[in-house]
Amino acid sequence: MKKTHLYEIDFMRTYIMLGVLSVHTMTIFTNQMDDESITSLAMSAVHSSMHVTRLAFMFITGLVLFITYYYREFHILSFWKKRLVLIAIPYLFWNVIYLLFRSSYSSELTGSFSSFMKELGTSLMQGDEFYIYFVLISFQFYLVFPFLLYGLRKFEKWHLQIFIGSVILQLVLMTFYKFGIPHLNRTGWPYLFSHYGVFVLTYQCWFISGGMVACHYEKICQFIERHSRAIIWTLLGSVAVMWAYYFYNRFVLLLTENKAQEPHQPLFLPYSLLVITVLFMLGRKWSHKRTEEKMHYFSSYIMLASHTSFGMFLVQPFPLFIIKQIVPFFDDVKWLYVILLPASILFVYGSSMFLSYWLNKIPLISFVVGKKSKLQTRVKTVPVPGKL
Repeated sequence: MKKTHLYEIDFMRTYIMLGVLSVHTMTIFTNQMDDESITSLAMSAVHSSMHVTRLAFMFITGLVLFITYYYREFHILSFWKKRLVLIAIPYLFWNVIYLLFRSSYSSELTGSFSSFMKELGTSLMQGDEFYIYFVLISFQFYLVFPFLLYGLRKFEKWHLQIFIGSVILQLVLMTFYKFGIPHLNRTGWPYLFSHYGVFVLTYQCWFISGGMVACHYEKICQFIERHSRAIIWTLLGSVAVMWAYYFYNRFVLLLTENKAQEPHQPLFLPYSLLVITVLFMLGRKWSHKRTEEKMHYFSSYIMLASHTSFGMFLVQPFPLFIIKQIVPFFDDVKWLYVILLPASILFVYGSSMFLSYWLNKIPLISFVVGKKSKLQTRVKTVPVPGKL
């Protein structure tokens, strides 16, 4: 089956990455504010409702892989070689860079080579340096993807039942993560079980959902188009519900700030699928108009932002660190956060895109942001039409 380029995925990547960097930038500001002040609580409620970005990226990962391989001949060893190598290089490289960067301002590392290597080994196993956990989850998904692909192919007539089972399992897991696991002694548990945020099973429903959309693409697109207005209104109402849910977590369940905002809660499942659906729907609308003259600059921006998104995710700790140094200077004039926050988001987003863009252009170096290249080969800045 001939591969087709899904431009709606470029749209989704662009705005999900904007959401990711916005969430991480807002975290710096909320941590600087007085807990339980009106301003802090309002910002935290909004912040909490944005914590669906990682879930949306899991959906995109599943969608792209299933739509690429579901109707094509599949060779498991070739797949693993291609996918695992492409993320192994960035994973190793950025773990080293993050450790070197952290050692430059932190006293946690002694500076000896042996301690550095020990810390590197731990970081590679746990994916706990800055936000690189996503790559560790991708490793796990690539390992299990061939078996998921086989299952969806084998039980094609049972896709609805598989999806319902996936949703039920996800709700059980999220309920356990919220109400059960905090009260258990996790000493001696395998790392991926005790730190469920980096365990692939925690995100199984979004991977499966992506697969379901890939397998029934046209039918799902038609359904979304028929009910687009109802979907948008439902999402708007759901945002208000999520804000109220944050206050429920804080003042009824008495959860900590971090726990109240954690996306591994049952209500985040339907909410995240709604957000994903709306982004997908808007992406489809743009994809139909992307070649119009009036859309020229916007479409160029979408393609550039999508092409650099993985690199942006990897380089974001550095502009975020700069913002983290600046924000404390405004402790006595917190009303300036109204201006400083959007300016900071734009700085983090723009500088991350700039760094990723140039890393993509440098032959061989581009491997550290997951792009194949060779010396004396021009690295394209826009994906070739017709390829995922």
